[in-house]
Amino acid sequence: MSRKRWALINADSGEKTWLTPKWIIDALGHFDTDPCCPPDMPWRTADTMLTKAEDGTTAPWHGRVWLNPPYGREAFPFLSRMAVHEGGGIALIFVRTDTRQWHEWVFPAAHSILFIRGRLCFCGADGTPAQSCPSPSALVAYSEADTTALKNSGIKGTLVMLKGTQTA
Repeated sequence: MSRKRWALINADSGEKTWLTPKWIIDALGHFDTDPCCPPDMPWRTADTMLTKAEDGTTAPWHGRVWLNPPYGREAFPFLSRMAVHEGGGIALIFVRTDTRQWHEWVFPAAHSILFIRGRLCFCGADGTPAQSCPSPSALVAYSEADTTALKNSGIKGTLVMLKGTQTA
């Protein structure tokens, strides 16, 4: 299916909820907080699952955070907060390395990045697999322990270490 067709189906349906596949959550281990959870999530992503009504951009985050933020500009407050969150965590975002969010909240703050091999197949709001994503995705680890979780996850891709990396 072409990217244009995928975008049309997505726009025509009004669907904006694209859930992280359960196998990714299972592979990464236990999370304490998910600040971007849809209201009717069919599986647990964390002990505390904050919905839009609870405003995960301002509600307290504790412990290890799972972050699959809304894509586009709505991700900014979540990613900026993740970059300074002391409990560590992992974010699932599109690989758009030319964007402000990558240069302000990923590259300077992340411990490592797993560039996922191939395209993810996200799930629709009911939990059933949807079609493949039109862009590549990455898992961004914000602590050494999260980097270890990525290494041990079995998720196929290329892991790039960032801590200690010099920027131009």
